[in-house]
Amino acid sequence: MNTWTFVVLYAATVSGISSIYAPQPLLPILADAFGVSEATASLVTTATMLPLGLAPLAYGFFLDAVPAKPLIGASLALLACCTAGLCLAPDFGWFLSIRVVQGLLVPALLTSLMTYLATSASAASLRRVMAAYIAVTVFGGFFGRFFSGLSANALGWKVPFFGLAVVLALCAAACRFLPPDGRAAFSPIRLEYAPQVLRKNGFIATYLVVSLLFFVFSGMLNLLPFRLGKLAGGYSPLRAGAMYAGYLMGIIACLTSHRFSRRLGGPTRTMTVGAVVVIAAAAVFSLPSQAAIFASVFVLCAGMFLAHSVAPGVLNSAESEHKGLVNGLYISFYYSGGALGAYLPGLVFARFGERAAAGLLLCVAMLAAVIAARLDGNAFSGEAKAG
Repeated sequence: MNTWTFVVLYAATVSGISSIYAPQPLLPILADAFGVSEATASLVTTATMLPLGLAPLAYGFFLDAVPAKPLIGASLALLACCTAGLCLAPDFGWFLSIRVVQGLLVPALLTSLMTYLATSASAASLRRVMAAYIAVTVFGGFFGRFFSGLSANALGWKVPFFGLAVVLALCAAACRFLPPDGRAAFSPIRLEYAPQVLRKNGFIATYLVVSLLFFVFSGMLNLLPFRLGKLAGGYSPLRAGAMYAGYLMGIIACLTSHRFSRRLGGPTRTMTVGAVVVIAAAAVFSLPSQAAIFASVFVLCAGMFLAHSVAPGVLNSAESEHKGLVNGLYISFYYSGGALGAYLPGLVFARFGERAAAGLLLCVAMLAAVIAARLDGNAFSGEAKAG
């Protein structure tokens, strides 16, 4: 793949991921603007992540049978229209409905992007290409939140959505000039392929680890603006957006994960270490201090993306035939955890307080670490150990 291809694919990734998370630092503002409670405003994130937990599996089957390039362009164009529509929503119900539609479009984009990269990269470079792709998604998560908070603070909450819609439209136009997929053959759509993939050694455990870790990740970042409102200094969209600077640590974790994997003895051990780091992040997040919350995001992103950056590469390396389905399942598990994490901790926070919500996040992080540790040493029939 040439430089132009990577630029277009990575720009599409950043803008697509940004469309998921742009509302997150604005949740208190959206709650006031539409006259809803904090827990109800949190549904803005859940509404997009819930379809992300279900739709990618269907797209995975579809992408085993057809090229990925047309789906990339179409999903970007439709996503641009929906993102612009958020600025025109007359009430919270319409806003939420558009977010649900976004949640159906984003997995089409992400699954097709992952499949395009996985089928176009050489076997020798596959894990590095997938780790770099995850690093770009991390930057997208940071950029969407920070740009949203910064621009909303200066110009109002509608501006970030309009700006993002313009970028998505430009990416859709640029996708017309991408080269075709690297695949020479395609597979028919057969439902029995999904159980076959899940039965492969280490696959279901890996999917569960990333799902549980993203539950904690999504829960912490969704609670962040509300926790700021209860601490000295209070909430502002700019302060909330700046709190997500810890995402930059996630980029470093992604770009160095291959080296960590070799030193730690393989991707499965790397996932275990990442889960343990997330446990530490959840513990720090529970402290009643802005400095502790700020630091916890750095720790959280380091652990989360250390695990997340190695998982897709090892799964795609272990399955040579049904890469669309492998990536669809991965995104389905990943965002199913995120959808629950975006809402359930907020509900616990509203009803039982900060300590109960922090305890829930800590328990889920511990469960992820246990599953990752059991995965270590016997997964992928030795494939993971090859690192």
